[in-house]
Amino acid sequence: MGVQGLSHNSAIVDFQRKRGFESTRYVLPFLNETMDLLDIGCGPGSITNVLAQHVKTAIGIDIDGETIRSAQEIAARQNIDNLRFIHGSMLALPFEDNRFDAVTFHAVLYHLDEATLNKALSEAYRVLKPGGLIAIRDSDVGGDVIYPENPDIELSLNLWQRWYGHSATDRPKFGRRQGHVLRTHGFEPVWSGASFHNHSSDPETRRQSVIDAKANMIGLSDDLIAKGLATKEEIDRAIKAWDDWGNEPDCVYLRCRCECIARKPGPSEPV
Repeated sequence: MGVQGLSHNSAIVDFQRKRGFESTRYVLPFLNETMDLLDIGCGPGSITNVLAQHVKTAIGIDIDGETIRSAQEIAARQNIDNLRFIHGSMLALPFEDNRFDAVTFHAVLYHLDEATLNKALSEAYRVLKPGGLIAIRDSDVGGDVIYPENPDIELSLNLWQRWYGHSATDRPKFGRRQGHVLRTHGFEPVWSGASFHNHSSDPETRRQSVIDAKANMIGLSDDLIAKGLATKEEIDRAIKAWDDWGNEPDCVYLRCRCECIARKPGPSEPV
């Protein structure tokens, strides 16, 4: 996730804080002030910042060095003394076994192919204490809500599904399979649910959503065409559709996020 200039734009920082709060509601009842937590694939750190307020210590880790530098700058300005960010890979976590009471992934796992997913969850299992919690939150396109519906906006959403599903047809609906995925990797699911990320709550949010959607589609366009998953004409229509959507004052885009909490087998203290 690109965050160039994030630390210098208060509007974006405020937006990221709001997103961080919305994205952590599901896990907060399972946390307490005695826990050491690791947020894997933390991005700009907005979610890790919120989590740090509910645990003893929080560490965010991400493979993108620029993103980590921005997260470190924001955390330093906020003077949160139980929070730090480090540059590293989820496939080789730089921590000893049984280090953390909780690990979290937000909007990370559904991007991964099977081999990478297996390695990431194996590493999370390794660094988690027996009885510790893993919390994941990922998309499921089957639950998305959008208005107004028209062929071109539906095309745009379908192009994303083609991209994320071209190597594994069940990836666009990863969210509903979270409990099963965690169980097959040795965890014991204890809770599941779902919520929406609102891309249309107010005019500024809708404006930013249009910018992000168009940039995402442009970024995928060459690969979509090269892989025979879309034509240039389809991509042009899909990009224009977001401008049309954003010009509708009552437009709605609610993106479904499925959520799951599981434990690593072993003794644990009551939460």
